[in-house]
Amino acid sequence: MGAIIARLLLLALIVWFIKSLLALIQGFGKTSSKKPPAEENNVMVKDPVCGMYMDSRLAIRLDRRDKSVYFCSESCKSKYLSESADKSLR
Repeated sequence: MGAIIARLLLLALIVWFIKSLLALIQGFGKTSSKKPPAEENNVMVKDPVCGMYMDSRLAIRLDRRDKSVYFCSESCKSKYLSESADKSLR
């Protein structure tokens, strides 16, 4: 009885090994053309008020005329808007 159990365990081990080997071979030649999420559109932008650099995905964005302006915080955005309003009044 012990010999039968040993043979069944050996057979199960061989099947597992072959299955793992086939999965490794099938995935060996595949390359992914998609970039990891951290690298997609990872552009550093500069806040025009304080000069801080940040990831464009995390920055506060303001679309003005034909370009986008990025800010690190709402307070920098408010300062920028008030300064631009002051310049337009002059």
